[in-house]
Amino acid sequence: MNQLVTFFVFMTFFHQGHTQLNVSVRWGSERINLEKYYFLGKDSLIFHELKLYLSDFQFEQETRKQVLVGPRFIDLEDPSSLQLFPDFPVAEYQSLRFHFGLDSSYHVSESVDGPLNPMNGMYWAWNSGYIQFKCTGTSSSIPLTDQTFEYHLGGYRQPFETNESINLAIKGNTLILDIKPFFEQAVDFPLVQSVLIPGKLAQSYCRELSKNFRSE
Repeated sequence: MNQLVTFFVFMTFFHQGHTQLNVSVRWGSERINLEKYYFLGKDSLIFHELKLYLSDFQFEQETRKQVLVGPRFIDLEDPSSLQLFPDFPVAEYQSLRFHFGLDSSYHVSESVDGPLNPMNGMYWAWNSGYIQFKCTGTSSSIPLTDQTFEYHLGGYRQPFETNESINLAIKGNTLILDIKPFFEQAVDFPLVQSVLIPGKLAQSYCRELSKNFRSE
């Protein structure tokens, strides 16, 4: 009898742990928390703000497909934004497709409710659209009195559109974005302290970031 009770308790917790998609932004194996120091080589950095858009999720397995359309706004200051699709059976699917960023239809849409509300601090202007990835902070690797960095990455107009399509095999119910490789390999703090407009560099940075999503 005790074994039967234990089995049902286990299955209950297993089901609860696999009925939504969680998002985790990492620094290597560490979950990123705002205002906490992280090592960057011999230097360090701290994030004051980190926000991004994901959109148009498509879950697939051999016999069926489930499309969940719409933008999702991720803000590390709001833990509830890291929990997507409550009660959705992620574990029943084999693969996942989604967009890192927003396609052009969202940028020109007249709907500005919920995730697209300009009050979220992710909207430039009608001719530039939405910021796709925003992070601000300070780093000791910046050899200036002002050691702040500020990256507002995005852009939907060709030839510098930044929306990236991501395809992943589902290995768990956590979608991870590890930004450590981006800062180690793509960012050159002494030369580029800020990116605040659409363009070639913003596009390149978004492509580099898109390589660091995984399921776990």
